[in-house]
Amino acid sequence: MRKFSSIASFILAACIISGCSNSNKNEFEGIPSQELYNKGQTFLQDGDYNNAIRYLEAVDVISQQGAYGEQIQLSVIYAQYKLGEYYKALDAAERFARTYPNSASMDYVFYLAGLSNARLGDNWFQDLFGVDDSKRAVETSRNAFGNFQSIVQHYPHSQYVQDAQNWMAYLRNRLAKHELNIVKYYMKRDAYVAVVNRVEDMLRYYPDTQATQQALPYLQKSFEAMGITDSAQKAATLIEQNKDKTFPDATKPAYGEQF
Repeated sequence: MRKFSSIASFILAACIISGCSNSNKNEFEGIPSQELYNKGQTFLQDGDYNNAIRYLEAVDVISQQGAYGEQIQLSVIYAQYKLGEYYKALDAAERFARTYPNSASMDYVFYLAGLSNARLGDNWFQDLFGVDDSKRAVETSRNAFGNFQSIVQHYPHSQYVQDAQNWMAYLRNRLAKHELNIVKYYMKRDAYVAVVNRVEDMLRYYPDTQATQQALPYLQKSFEAMGITDSAQKAATLIEQNKDKTFPDATKPAYGEQF
């Protein structure tokens, strides 16, 4: 009896799974692509992003490759971003870029990718209490900077240029502060070569930031510790030239609804 019960349970479970699978598979069967697309767009406009994605992704592959394809993918990127599914939004953005590299909407895709990467670098607890977040992992910040830089460089007439520039200024300062923390870490361990390499990279990539100016004394001290007097003097001269320089406070841009 116990064996029969186990077999019956297995069959019942299999039927349930099969039924669910068929239900999901047939949910949109027979619905024209135009209707699926229209419903998906209606859900999107109503802020029902989960259903928007379900309906838009249900449009058959042939239709996606035709008139609907580009707008479907753009809508999915937006919906994933609004849901807070930032990795999924980035995956969708990457697929769009591969499929439609010459699209007139590429600036929009880069903008949503930049915002998604910036969001991934956020921490609401640290933002709330004003904790300096420059010590955290910065890969997503670098990616966000690259996304916004692509808009400024390749789409100079885009409506997203000004916001992209604001984000770049903020992210540049954030990345420079991260590098300064690393410089301080190496300096405490008398890793002078590492300090020099790091500060020189800061001068190359983040020259007009307060963090880079604050890193210059570490550069001078490292050269002095290594006995490289001419380079130490050049660093001292650079410090003197920049002693009265002021830097604008690059505040974090707001996450606007500019799309």
